[in-house]
Amino acid sequence: MKLSLPTLGTLDGFRVGVTAARKAAEQIRQFERLGARVVWAPALSVSPSFVDENLLKSATEEVLQSPLDFFIATTGIGMTTWFEKADLWGLGDQLTAAIRASEIMARGPKSLAALRRRGIREDWSPQEESVRAVVDHLLLRDVKGTRVVLQEHGESLAVVARGIEAQGARVLSVPIYRLAPAENPDPLLKLIAAVADRRIDALTFTSAPAVGAFMEMSASVGNRDVIIEALRRDVVAVCVGKIAADAFGTWEVPVVIPQRPRLAEMVKAATAALISPEKHFSNGAMMHLDGM
Repeated sequence: MKLSLPTLGTLDGFRVGVTAARKAAEQIRQFERLGARVVWAPALSVSPSFVDENLLKSATEEVLQSPLDFFIATTGIGMTTWFEKADLWGLGDQLTAAIRASEIMARGPKSLAALRRRGIREDWSPQEESVRAVVDHLLLRDVKGTRVVLQEHGESLAVVARGIEAQGARVLSVPIYRLAPAENPDPLLKLIAAVADRRIDALTFTSAPAVGAFMEMSASVGNRDVIIEALRRDVVAVCVGKIAADAFGTWEVPVVIPQRPRLAEMVKAATAALISPEKHFSNGAMMHLDGM
């Protein structure tokens, strides 16, 4: 679906809930420029992600115990943080060499850039920037008996790891950082109530952990079923990319995502869906919009 560029006032009368913790101001400005009324309620902490250095160092030492067959990089900030910490521990060169000696798969441009800054070239990366696509590519071959290292991206990838292990591989998941919940839950609770009451027209997410935090908070106040029904029928769920959108899969919520995982493209896709809600809610689980 391709529409003309949205103009000032396009979203007059619409209410948009923004759940991003980082770069929220830019997103809010774009929606307000189009006339929308924005409710900001971060689902995650706006403070830096927490790195458990003892856990990361232990995982790094385990990675270096024996050669790797496959290495999966999922985020730029995660890989950059890992290399920085490894350098401080005197393990940076060993980690770089171990990764370089394996078959390397990277989820997207940011993880690719982090690897290349260390002089590491990837063997494969998907166009859609999806962990699922990377795993699907990996499992095209026989991985039985191989050693796979999976860099996690702010939330556990235990389900992904189990899927690879089911094919006979040994998987070591490396948690670089963890995303904490919002320091003040009150704005998120108010946003959840507004969604339940259909006082919000669209809800945006820029990460899978934010989706998880929103749904967990909804469950904690007994509103999850109401929220799911609202998102299926009346409130447009908009995600910046497929990874965040996949987090809604458990609840069969229709999700709008842009063709390219960029903030401006997400705003345009949200605008298109709000203008034509009947097209959004009649298109099943996921609707791609390629800008306007």
